Amino acid sequence: MELESLYYFLETAKDLHITRTAQRLHISQQTLSNHISRLERYYGTKLFYRYPALQLTSAGREVLRFSQTVHQEEKNLKAILVDTLQSDTGEITLSASSPRFNYYLPDVLKKFSRRYPNVIIDLIDRTSDDSEILVQKNQVDFAVTVDTDAVRLHVNVKATYEDPVYFCVSDKLLYKYYGEDMYMLREKSYGRGANLEDFSRLPFLIVSPQGRMGKRISQCFSEAGYEPKTYLKAGYTTIMAPLCNAALAGCFTSHMNLARWNYYLDDDVNIFPLCLNNKPVRLKIYVIYSRQRYLNHHCRYFIDLLEEQFSVIGGEMLTRMSFKKF
Repeated sequence: MELESLYYFLETAKDLHITRTAQRLHISQQTLSNHISRLERYYGTKLFYRYPALQLTSAGREVLRFSQTVHQEEKNLKAILVDTLQSDTGEITLSASSPRFNYYLPDVLKKFSRRYPNVIIDLIDRTSDDSEILVQKNQVDFAVTVDTDAVRLHVNVKATYEDPVYFCVSDKLLYKYYGEDMYMLREKSYGRGANLEDFSRLPFLIVSPQGRMGKRISQCFSEAGYEPKTYLKAGYTTIMAPLCNAALAGCFTSHMNLARWNYYLDDDVNIFPLCLNNKPVRLKIYVIYSRQRYLNHHCRYFIDLLEEQFSVIGGEMLTRMSFKKF
């Protein structure tokens, strides 16, 4: 039995499609099939049903569990040897959503590369749900996720940060729907945070499909007791700046995203902390990794830099109120 054949079997089991797996791994279909056949001869049984579609046999499922364990232990061995040899080369795989890592990661990478210029960083753009699955399957070193249930997932949590959620709305939009009442509403929301029951007349940018931030915002609308008037549905909140500036909709964004896009907002755009049950809405950001995974000194230093960067982000104050008069 060869580790290489086990690896190709493991990758094929992910796709259950010879052609796609071969293309993804940049090898020929024949080479991939030869590795599968070699394992089947070694174990004396079929590992896949070929028709009508590729599926694991019961024996194949047992070999899959074994190959996952072997693959993980080999990765851990390599990580341990990196520490033993004090090697300055290697690779780190990180899964996170691009809207967030576009903000915090450049500064982290700059510092990391000064110490470890020969370590490759492999970024995988995934939602928190998908990132958690990758960690559980040991397919990434670690992930940055939102509101992770570490006990349920059986993962380790290394760093945390509470990411506030903001409601952004321009004076022009407030005046259009509330007239002179906007001044009292503006001051109330600046002092206590934005409760959505006060903004029921407005159109909104709704994040769809709902991620974890979207679900928290839905809870705010439920507490307010109304269905929001949707101006636009979008997959990410990065469109919030032009929508706010054009006075088209009220928008929601996380602290991390707002820190990046704040400079693009016009002076008359108000930024209020979003509230649920009269408390600011905060998304808990975690760095998680599998309890089976050994983190070498490269990974530990990278996580230390993430913690450091999160503390810098958390120190910023982004709430603001316009003083424009109509």
